[in-house]
Amino acid sequence: MTKLKILPPTLREKKRYMAFNLYSETKIKRDEIITFLWNNLINIYGEIESSKINLWLINVKQVENPNRFQYKCIIKCRRGYENKMITALNSIVRYKKNRVVIHTLATSGTIKSLDNKFNLL
Repeated sequence: MTKLKILPPTLREKKRYMAFNLYSETKIKRDEIITFLWNNLINIYGEIESSKINLWLINVKQVENPNRFQYKCIIKCRRGYENKMITALNSIVRYKKNRVVIHTLATSGTIKSLDNKFNLL
């Protein structure tokens, strides 16, 4: 049995990690967050451009807040498409007739630097 070769770093796709806070009136599951992020991305840019962005939800952490549901999230996207991803995030205002607000915190090349700044993991 042969071992698969690992792609060298020069040929790997460059990526960026983005941290954001998500505020909601109701509780939202991780799968629902993935669904409405992808749906909004496709509605704005179409399927081809959305696939180039290569969105991936890395982490979702619920924060204790007595007034509303708050989540700290990390997503991954392709380098060079950060502004398109921020635009798509900021255009989300509703999910299933409930108000949703997304506040983008920062963009970074590593998850560790985002975690050090915002304690997301």
